[in-house]
Amino acid sequence: MSTAKKKKESQEEDKKERKNKAKKALIFDCDPGIDDAIALILFSRLLKEKNEKREKEEEKNLQEVYIVATWGNVELKHTLRNSLFLRDFLGIEAKVVKGRETSITGEVIYAKKVHGEDGLRGASLKYKPERWKEDLNLDELKQELQNYEEIRIIATGPLSSVAEIIQDKNLREKIKKIVWMGGAFFHDGNITPYAEFNSYCDPVAVNFLFDFAKEKKCVVVVPLDATSKTLMKTEDLIKLSQNPKISEFLKSITEGIKTIELHDPLAVFSFFYEDSIKTFISYSHVDTRSFRGKINSIITPNGFLKVAYDFDKEKFVETLKRSF
Repeated sequence: MSTAKKKKESQEEDKKERKNKAKKALIFDCDPGIDDAIALILFSRLLKEKNEKREKEEEKNLQEVYIVATWGNVELKHTLRNSLFLRDFLGIEAKVVKGRETSITGEVIYAKKVHGEDGLRGASLKYKPERWKEDLNLDELKQELQNYEEIRIIATGPLSSVAEIIQDKNLREKIKKIVWMGGAFFHDGNITPYAEFNSYCDPVAVNFLFDFAKEKKCVVVVPLDATSKTLMKTEDLIKLSQNPKISEFLKSITEGIKTIELHDPLAVFSFFYEDSIKTFISYSHVDTRSFRGKINSIITPNGFLKVAYDFDKEKFVETLKRSF
């Protein structure tokens, strides 16, 4: 092989290595779920808009997207199928990852009364995906994440899978932002009088998140204090859509539901439009035993957690409409 050819190949390898090191990873950890599905519609649109604005020549801006399916609203076998379906249905360029099927301690609790047996009221059961298999499992994802220098996470379900990522010492320094929909700070719970569903499902994982936030101070929590203000009539939500495909899908997953709280879509909105939410800084602790999932919080400028309590409602609705 000639010296010139060797030099060219070496340059190509160096370029490839620099590209891999510079790439960013964006993880959407979810347990679809009706409002998770709506959140993925919003995520799909906002992601496309951001990509369109990104300068093509900037290799450092390249981003790999992962949808991590975790247990929560229903069993993992359903949330995984729903994630594969929604990835293809919405045309999201992402790898689907099989996350945890239980909490950190091995317990499970579901919300089938709200989301149906399969999470989407049968919508994904009619779908026969070309790739009815995840792209990666959680261990393979953690290995692949070693190639990135920046990781950002949106989480809209129990934090069981996220906890494994943030506890990995090789990944911890790479995580620059986490937005989690969960918890009730100064608001009543929605599964017990004092606890929100995601927090109740895996309080040990929430504790890991709070420990991470103390160290990194890059965590935004979007709790019931804010998401309870997203309540709207389901018929009004469907009317926002001008896309027949999306309209029919929304009708199918919300049949019989008169009003809906858009918990998870607000987390996605908060991730992309952090300047459009109002937050307070808190020092917080989660109860993992007697009052499982209950979050005790003190508002203080010396805290470590940024907590949303309100948002630009007009912009939120306008963004949903644009996404639909």
